[in-house]
Amino acid sequence: MFTALLLLALVTVGSLALTLLRQSLLAEIDGQLTGAAQSLVEQSWQGSLSDHDDPTNPLVPSEYAVLIATIDGSVVVEDVATAGRPAVGSLAITDVERRGSQPFTTGSAAGDTRWRAVVAPLTSADGRIIGTAAVALPLTSVDATMRRMVGALMAVSGGVLLVAGVATYAVVRRSLQPLRRMETTAAAIAAGDMSQRVTDPPPPSTEVGSLAASINTMLGDLEEAFDAQRASEERMQRFVGDASHELRTPLATVAGYTELYRMGGIPDAELPGVMGRIEDSATRMSSLVVELLTLARLDQGAPLRIEPVPLAPVLESAAADLRALDPTRTVQVHLEPGAAVAVDRAAFQQVLTNLVGNAAAYSPAGTPVELVAGLLPGGLVRLEVRDHGPGVPAADRERIFERFARLDAGRSRDAGGSGLGLSIVRSSVVAMGGTVVCDDTPDGGATFRVELPAA
Repeated sequence: MFTALLLLALVTVGSLALTLLRQSLLAEIDGQLTGAAQSLVEQSWQGSLSDHDDPTNPLVPSEYAVLIATIDGSVVVEDVATAGRPAVGSLAITDVERRGSQPFTTGSAAGDTRWRAVVAPLTSADGRIIGTAAVALPLTSVDATMRRMVGALMAVSGGVLLVAGVATYAVVRRSLQPLRRMETTAAAIAAGDMSQRVTDPPPPSTEVGSLAASINTMLGDLEEAFDAQRASEERMQRFVGDASHELRTPLATVAGYTELYRMGGIPDAELPGVMGRIEDSATRMSSLVVELLTLARLDQGAPLRIEPVPLAPVLESAAADLRALDPTRTVQVHLEPGAAVAVDRAAFQQVLTNLVGNAAAYSPAGTPVELVAGLLPGGLVRLEVRDHGPGVPAADRERIFERFARLDAGRSRDAGGSGLGLSIVRSSVVAMGGTVVCDDTPDGGATFRVELPAA
């Protein structure tokens, strides 16, 4: 397309240049012809045309062709150039006056030479028309100049087109390199390598550079999405495996005791204890299923009913439950007056129950527990549940929020924990627009710090 436009421009400019050059050359010749014709008219006034047969006194310079005729057009003087005789037509006075004094182009009476000619009436000194004259110059030099100009323009245009073609090819080839890199990147991604990116992209201000930047952004998003999907699948596989393992133990207990009872292998004296263990296993399975359903609802993004919840009654209720569970504990509540959170009441109650239960399960009996809440800048409320047990190692403070995560698996099972409590805490807090972390208690122990939007 660019080459075609360049060719059109060269043809247009060349045609204009040739036209202007031809007009300039013809204007120069026309001036010479007009001057020569005026010279003949002046000679006719002076009566000196009779000397035309004197070779030392030509009518006009030798390169001109001169024809002088009577009024009726009969040629009486013919002083032609070496290029031949121009075909000027009738020189009768009526034809000359009709034609006027404007120069014109004509051919040769014999041959292919082109001429530029002008005709004029001749008058005597007293103003009488005594004849007509035609003066002509051959256009050989003009035609030769035009041919040289055409050749030069063709050579220059050809060179320009060649250079432009090579430059266009180089520019297009260079501009297509990012597209070829994009093609290579796309092929690598199609083969499964999601880490590929378009390398060395042009500046984003160009169309190709903008496309490369958009593709790299899209590829980054795709890689993150695939990584998230892969991580989710891995977590789901671990979750299913852990859930199966957790359910297998109580199911095996129930099935084993049932089979043993059916076979008559349980004495009547041991039957109450066996039934108690079956009931414990059923309770454990029921609790596990409830927690799994809770996590499933949170994973699916089930809508929450966010409402203002005052902290004072909720924390006092949790403290009372913990005192009832372990009367030897000192449970203190430190609450900033009027503090309230914008949460789902049921989900928040579950979070607090799990954190308090975790403090009771993993700190020695009789050790104190503090429930602390206060306002933070930025419209947040901080809630802390502090125990004074063994604490959580720094390396495990994120892992404990994973599903079925245990720092001491045997102790957790004996205590009846499923390993899902803290996972439910984090999922619920995040769903309500908050954060939860585990830290050290200053005097030893674990502190779970929750930040939620203030009401």
